[in-house]
Amino acid sequence: MELVAAVQSRKLASIDVIGMEEFPFELVLGKDVGRALMKFHQSKGVRFHMQSKVSKIVPSATDPNVASSVVVGLPSGEELELQADAVVMGVGVAPATEFLRNSKGFEQLVDRTGAIAVDEFLRVKGLDGSVYAIGDIASYPQPGTGESRRIEHWNVAGNQGRAVGKTIAEGKGQLFVKVPVFWSAQGQQLRYCGIGAGFDDTIVDGNLDELKYVVYYVKQNKVVAVASMQRDPVVSKASELLRLGLMPSPDEIRAGKDLLSVDIQTVASKPRVV
Repeated sequence: MELVAAVQSRKLASIDVIGMEEFPFELVLGKDVGRALMKFHQSKGVRFHMQSKVSKIVPSATDPNVASSVVVGLPSGEELELQADAVVMGVGVAPATEFLRNSKGFEQLVDRTGAIAVDEFLRVKGLDGSVYAIGDIASYPQPGTGESRRIEHWNVAGNQGRAVGKTIAEGKGQLFVKVPVFWSAQGQQLRYCGIGAGFDDTIVDGNLDELKYVVYYVKQNKVVAVASMQRDPVVSKASELLRLGLMPSPDEIRAGKDLLSVDIQTVASKPRVV
């Protein structure tokens, strides 16, 4: 979707997006935010074929190494062939940890997704405490919830590397309490912090269609993630509030509580959540 945003101003003949979900970003940001982002890109001429899949890529008649079209399987069961000069596939990645299953001590430590479970110090669970795992392969306890999750983002990997480096250099455990963040250029800057997987409610402050909003993701009556567009520095503040355990309750936010008004100066050096 970032590529779509980058090329849509280049006066291309057409841009088509094929997705398996109903709306782009739906799994992370929810249907309402996804619908608003899709509407924005449609206003720029982008065509979406959602709840669909790629049936095949048709090679060029003159060069089999070059794609000439894409056949899309639509929800109706029909197929649509899209002519294409360029095809970009966003297929994702998976941890390359299969080799560890044959490594002494790791035989039972790689889960079905390829992840390695670590503790709050990023030490591999089940070993003697001298082995660490960081980055995309590490499933680690999330600040505030304790839920173990694997985060695929370079920023998390970099922060974890610094934490482990400090642990090794100083000889004492460095708790990893940083809250995951990411951003994306979607006409405006989309910012997000926290872990909203499995959220059961959202609170919207602003106008989604104008791409000017803050969305709070709620799970079991607790704010677990925050997203925004054109509302800086709310997400930066939200990240610290989540880290320190000072995020206002959903009821407080619905009543108009402003995150920027929450004082963290007296507690910033004393995290309450690990």
